[in-house]
Amino acid sequence: MMTQKQSNVQLSKQLSWLLRHGAEKEGFTMQPDGYVCVADILQHPRYGAHYSKEKLREIVATDAKQRYQLRLNPVTGAEEIRANQGHSLRAVQAEACMERINDISQLPDPVVHGTYYKNWEHIKTEGLKRLTRNHIHFAILSGEGKAEVSGFRSDCQVLIYLDVAKVLADQLELYRSSNNVILCAGVAGCIPPNYFQRVVDRRTGKPLSF
Repeated sequence: MMTQKQSNVQLSKQLSWLLRHGAEKEGFTMQPDGYVCVADILQHPRYGAHYSKEKLREIVATDAKQRYQLRLNPVTGAEEIRANQGHSLRAVQAEACMERINDISQLPDPVVHGTYYKNWEHIKTEGLKRLTRNHIHFAILSGEGKAEVSGFRSDCQVLIYLDVAKVLADQLELYRSSNNVILCAGVAGCIPPNYFQRVVDRRTGKPLSF
């Protein structure tokens, strides 16, 4: 029998899929800023049995990576929920739900993408690709060299530092989500290696060539 914590993990995964990828398929109306009406989720035949307002609030409040955000719609007053980033739905418009980065002063700390040894050989020649998602994700490293709450997995092995100055100079769109993940769609869905500032083996701290 699942514990409450295990149950919440499963519910969070289901909610993440719905808000990032499945809302339209499931018949929900998704706004350009990524919000879905909580009442619609509670009334849905597939989801209403598993969620309540209290459960959604609990999932949002306890999510370690701050994946979700709740609000009251400023016009209707209805309670709404969204995923802060990670969308593959084209209905979600970055400019409607994220901060646009226009100047390097907005990002004083390093911006990095975490990946694995198995992916690096392809990435160093083909670049970072957004695949099915709308953007490629980056984390911000604090002054102590630690990643912020969200942006890459804790077990990643390779850190790719983004050349933010070059990205901005070439007018690639760069955004910050409300949970401090940096997102870039790249050029035709790809960030080529010439936008990598440096690449480091996370285990040894040694640079990797590209």
